This record gives sequence, C-alpha cells and structure tokens, in this order.
Amino acid sequence: MSKALLEIKELRTHFFSDQRVVKAVDGVTIKVGEGEVVGIVGESGCGKSVTSLSIMRILKDTPGKIVGGEIEFEGRDLIKLSEKEMRAIRGNEIAMIFQEPMTSLNPVYTIGKQLVEVIQLHLKKNQQEAKGHAIHMLELVGIPRAQEIMNEYPHQLSGGMRQRVMIAMAMSCQPKLLIADEPTTALDVTIQAQILDLMREIRKENNSSILLITHDLGVVAEMCDRVVIMYAGKVVEESDVYTIFENPKHPYTKGLLDSIPKLGVKNVRLASISGNVPAPDEMPKGCKFAPRCPNAMKECWEREPELKALDENHTARCWLYEEKEAQ
Repeated sequence: MSKALLEIKELRTHFFSDQRVVKAVDGVTIKVGEGEVVGIVGESGCGKSVTSLSIMRILKDTPGKIVGGEIEFEGRDLIKLSEKEMRAIRGNEIAMIFQEPMTSLNPVYTIGKQLVEVIQLHLKKNQQEAKGHAIHMLELVGIPRAQEIMNEYPHQLSGGMRQRVMIAMAMSCQPKLLIADEPTTALDVTIQAQILDLMREIRKENNSSILLITHDLGVVAEMCDRVVIMYAGKVVEESDVYTIFENPKHPYTKGLLDSIPKLGVKNVRLASISGNVPAPDEMPKGCKFAPRCPNAMKECWEREPELKALDENHTARCWLYEEKEAQ
C-alpha cells in the first residue's frame, strides 16, 4: 500500500440517550493510502456512515460522540483539532459527497451561490473568479447549460444532476481525500455509470484518495483497490478487492457474495443470510455475527474474536481461524 493519507485507529463513536448507549462504531481501524480507493461495505446500521461523519467531525448536533481512538490525516489527529481548524480542512483537504444530495444542498439558495461560497471560503477568490471557477467545475462534471444551472435551485434539478452538483462542490478545491457515502444510491444505472466514471477521472487527474461507502458489491468490484467489510460497528474482514471476491474468509463476507446473482445461472434461488442484524442494545456476548452464522461454535457465543492477520494483506475477525491455528 502507498503512504497512508488517512489512518483511523481504534475509533469509537457512541450515541447516548437516557436509556442506553449505542456503540455505532466500536474499535474501527482503517487506512487509506495516497491515490487509493478503499471501499467500506456492510448492511444498513453497521456503522459505515457514522465512520465517515466521525472523520468529518460533523456529529455536533446529534447524540453521537467520539469517545476513543485516533483519526490521523497527514499526521494530524483530527479529533484533537479545534472547530476552527476543522473548518479549514472540511471541503478543502477532505470533501464529502452525501447519500442524498437534496438534503445536503440548501433549498433556498441557488446552485451558483452555494458553489461560489465554498470556492471563496477556501480558495480566497473574488466573486467573479469564484463564479468562473464554479461554472468550470459544473462543466467538468458533465452538466449541460452550466451557466443557466448556476441560477437554478436544487428542486429544479433531477437526482443525477444534483449528485453531479455535489461532486462539483466536493471537488472544487481539489481535496486530497474524497469521502463518497452511497454516491449512486437511488440513481438509475445509466447515471450510476456516469457518476463512477466521473469519480475515476477525478482520482486520475488529482491523485485524490477516495473512501467509498456502499452496500453495492458491483460498485466495489469496479472502483476499489481494497475493501473493508463492517458488521455491527466493527471491521470483520479487510483485504485487496481481488482477494475479497476470490477468497473471502469471514462467513459474513461469504454470505454477502453468495447473495449476488450470477450471470448464466438460471432457476437457482439466491442465497441469503438468515436472521437480522442484532439491535444495538441487544448485542450478543461473543461474536456479533454468531446468531446468523452457519459455522458458529461454542467459542463464538462466549468471547469476541480479535481481528486476525491471515497473511500480509488479509485480516478477518473469526474464531474459525483461531481454531485452525491452534490445531
């Protein structure tokens, strides 16, 4: 792997209420190298998006709080920075594409005003220069009538166009790290392909790193260099994209891959993972996947396994491999 641009170490982000504490992210460790695309995969509620919000430090108006760990970006621990220092990094060195652009773009301001504000804030350009740069970015992401779009409001654009605007805004300052949280969700397949092509071009031109959060394994296969599989707030497997698809080790990863339709295979019922993700306040004592695992052993119900190195570039959190090593 190339030199680490972002290094998350044992991150813990918990959500607090009067009745309980929800451990949304519970000891997550992830590295993103310079120019690398790392995918985070898992079911809804596994902690993918909370990890990204923790990196950006935008949990302030939620019950969530980072209670432990480190988030090192170019050697600086983002958790220890002041809000003023984080504002200088957000949108400038680290940018984020949110899952639903309609809730991320301000509905009462035109597209142009929102783009120009970001550019003026971080690039210190005057009004005319910022407007010219904003139009150039809209054209770069393939938006037709860029000059006219500048005067339109988010509700006047389609979902695909709004997502392109979000990408233009995220990339306007050429960030070193782009966090894309489900960037193609709810878009039709044609627009999905265009958005992914655009992200590849941006990565190539700027040597940007991308942290891609998704549940779509097809997108992962197409875009990523390495893959992190998450379940119930923890990393359960990590390796390069080829190893994950060709030689998955964790039963959860195998279940996800088995549920993908296979080309040329007819009249075969798709496999599924039995059961449901445990509720945050009803987590099993041992391995969090044990109630759904076809390979569960006595040890799985009693103690939680550590994330174990299977080889130089492959780790998995499973008692199966602890048992084999002991034997």
